[in-house]
Order: sequence, then C-alpha cells, then structure tokens
Amino acid sequence: MIAFQQAKPLLDSELNLSQQVQNTLRAEAVRKLLSPGLLSATTITGVTDKKNTLRLSGATANVNGWLINLYGANRSDNQSDITFAEAPYSGTREDLAYVEAWFEEVAPSGSPEDDDESVYKYGGLASGTMPNDLQDPTAGDETSRRIQLRWNIRTVSDVDFTTYSKGVDNGTRVKAKGGASSDTGYTFGSVGDGLYRAGDGSSSACTALKCVDGYVYAIPLFRVHRRNQTAYNKTDNPYGAPAYSSGTVIASGLYHDVIAAEDVTAIYPVSMPYGGGNWDAVGQAINDAETLGQVNWTELQKWKKQRIQQGVVTLYNRFIVSGCIVGAVPGTRNIQITATGTYDKTHFSRFWAGGQLRAFDDIQSSVAAVPTNSGTASQTYYAFLLQDGDSYKAKVDTSVPDGAIRLYRITVPAGDTAADLSKVAFADERRVEPNYTAAYNSLPFAMVTLPGYTMPDAPAYGVELEVESASGGLDTVGQLHAIEKGNNGFKIVSNGTADNVVIRWTLVNPDA
Repeated sequence: MIAFQQAKPLLDSELNLSQQVQNTLRAEAVRKLLSPGLLSATTITGVTDKKNTLRLSGATANVNGWLINLYGANRSDNQSDITFAEAPYSGTREDLAYVEAWFEEVAPSGSPEDDDESVYKYGGLASGTMPNDLQDPTAGDETSRRIQLRWNIRTVSDVDFTTYSKGVDNGTRVKAKGGASSDTGYTFGSVGDGLYRAGDGSSSACTALKCVDGYVYAIPLFRVHRRNQTAYNKTDNPYGAPAYSSGTVIASGLYHDVIAAEDVTAIYPVSMPYGGGNWDAVGQAINDAETLGQVNWTELQKWKKQRIQQGVVTLYNRFIVSGCIVGAVPGTRNIQITATGTYDKTHFSRFWAGGQLRAFDDIQSSVAAVPTNSGTASQTYYAFLLQDGDSYKAKVDTSVPDGAIRLYRITVPAGDTAADLSKVAFADERRVEPNYTAAYNSLPFAMVTLPGYTMPDAPAYGVELEVESASGGLDTVGQLHAIEKGNNGFKIVSNGTADNVVIRWTLVNPDA
C-alpha cells in the first residue's frame, strides 16, 4: 500500500509503483484462481484459402495471469491464422506453434527513441495497428510512457517432440524473440503447469528481448505433422503429397500445403480453476473429469488408430527374365529396348507379368523419347513397361507408376538440348530373375504405410495377412511374410509367382 502525504508533492514514481502493485496483485489473483493455458478456442483445419495454415477461432489465453484474446493474427476478426513454413521436399517433419507474451514500452509518434511506436490491436503483432495518440495535443509533449502487453503466435519447423513433448523447451530449435526483430539467444524453461519463460530479468535481457522486465512467457499450442511436396509414390515416396492447387488427388485425399485434422495435435494446457476455498472441489472435479475424458478419448483413439489397424495393398510381382536392355537410338532422342543391347528385329525379350511369361519384341521406332534439358540442374527420368490393354508398351516419365515394370533410370545433364542422347546416362534398375521357377534373386514385395498412429514399440506387433485375389491363381501366391516392421509401416514379401496379389492386412498391438 502507498500512502500519499498532505502538503507533499505527488511523484510519478509513486504513481507508477501504485499501478505496478495493482497490476501485480491482479495477475497474482488470476494465477491463484486459474492455471495457465487456453480458456477457449476452436481449431479450424483444412484451410485452403491460405497455404500451410491452421486457423484458431475465439481463443482466449491465460499467460502468467494475463488474460489475452488471441484475435486478429493475419486477419481482421476474432480468428487468427497460424501459417507454417513450406513442407519439406523429402521425408516428414514435425512443426510447433506456440504463443509468446511480454510487456513492451510504446513510444509516441515521432519519438527520437528506438522504442516501437506501434499500438497493436489486441496486443498481437500480426493483428494490425491502431492510431498512436499517446502525445497530448494540449501539452504538445509526451506526458507519460505507455506499456503494452503484447503477444505473437510463432511457428518453428523440425522440432524434436520425442525428447521435448511440448516442443517449446527444445532450445536448439526454439528461441525467444519477444519484441526483437529476430530470434535471441534466450531459450524457454518450464515454470510449471504448462507455462514457459525465457530471460533472466536483467537489463541485458530487457534490451535483447525488447521487454520492460527481461522476461518473455510462452504457452505451446499445436504439434503439426508435415508431409513432403515431392510427388507421391507408394513405394519410393509414401509421405509425398501434391499441392492443393495442382488438381492432383491421391488416395488419401491429403495435400502438402493444407493442414488436415489428422496432422494436428493440440498440446496447449487447458486453463482451469484451482486453489482456495470452494474452488478446490470445483477445480478438482473439472480436472478429474477432463483427465478421465482425455484418458477415455486417448484409449478409444488408440484402439481405432493404433492398436488395431487394417488396410488393403497390392503386391506386384513383375520382373525381367531376359533382355529388356534400354539404350539410345542413334541420332535421335528415342530409346530402344532390345534383348541383347543391339537391335535385331528377330530377337525378343522375356518378362513376367500378370502371372504369366510374356515376350517383348526388339523395338527401335515409335518408342518413347527422352526430353531435352535447357535448365541449370540435371533431370531424372525412368524407362518402364506399362500395361496397355492386353499388351505392354515402353514409356519414359519422371516417376514409375504402380504396377509398371521398372527398367532404367535416365539422367539428362543440365543444358542438354542435343538432337541425340550421347550425353545422357542410363542406369540399370531392372529386377532380373532368370531362374524364377527355382528361386528369386530378390523377393517381390509391397510397402505398407500405417494409416493411423505410429508404433512406438516396433517391431513388437503382429500382422495378419489374407489374400483376396491374385493373377495366376491363389495356389501360386506362395508364402507371405510381414518383415522390416517399423514405427510407420512394414514390408510384405512373397515367394510365389502370382502377380497383382491383393492382400488385406490387419495389424494388432494391444499393448501399444
């Protein structure tokens, strides 16, 4: 308490201290009643009007006793758009979204000082600004200094959630920024109940973080799984997905630049009442109900998406028995496919497809052409055989479709616009099985990517396999085995001669 004295001048320091005491006590009261976290929020996924965006609606957060409306970030309403970095070009990635909050001094318009002159709507750095009318027009001078509670929703790519379950304390990836123009060297540490803090209260922290007390607080919001933006291929790139605007649709219906519901895991703490008198019973009841509901929901989701998973996959068993050597037709950019490497119209190659032995005559005319490359980087293409009705035709493309018979990888160097293929490199990628009736050099296989949750205890799970159909007859399927069981999927191999083997698989892991 501050008691002002009669006949004594009123000092600005005393008024400032009085307000500081009130603000501290008000925040302390909130901290005693409510745990840190979000009091309300609706998450909107599948946003397509902006790329790589997750939308948050009607969100209010309790950050260290300060109630903050997370409105208007990159918008003009009570929603906020959280935009993540572009998807990677290979593999997968886990991204983090979190909110920072801090107090920052605001300078009046035209101030010679380097303090920020912006007055942010709702306090959000991405929520737009309001007029700066801090300078009194009558006095014609700055009569007071203003301090604004500010916040910013930030995203960080490639966060280690395995070691840091909430992501914010992954100090090698997540750095506090506050009001600074770029990340600082300060990292976040937990202060309990889902609240994190960076800074040490020193003057150097105040300067670096552009905050008045040397601290920036944070609450984690979301963990977001990202696919890659290289073309999807069930075998070579099962985690790829097209862009929403490309018009390409894959079986999963997912895109690399649209955040789907299944990509998002909410990791924010829920602000709940606790402490003091009757609040104890209410808070405990709410907490118990929330915990029980979360446990039940988690268990249900595990049974639906992890402990029992099922799907259908096709195992293609197609290979070269002899020949199918790819080379260049002299003087052109066409390829030729021959039995020996030299064209002879009386020769033919042999290959296995559809559960039977087939012939492919040497061809040199009307064959697929390899494109030129006027760019500054090499381009990769593939030569393969693709079924066309009852026959197979040679094709060249940037990827090998499911069910095609892979032959050669073709590398076109940068700047190759020649009329022939003298600069082009051919790499043999055939699966050659000359003794297939006795034994395979390499077993045919199909890769399965788990559609649900990953398996943390791989390879300790069971897989049941049931054949639904096969070209060549069910009696030629042979034995099926699930091998190379990983967190994200497994491989099915066969030792039979059947092709187009449609397999229904069922994964069972009751202990997951």
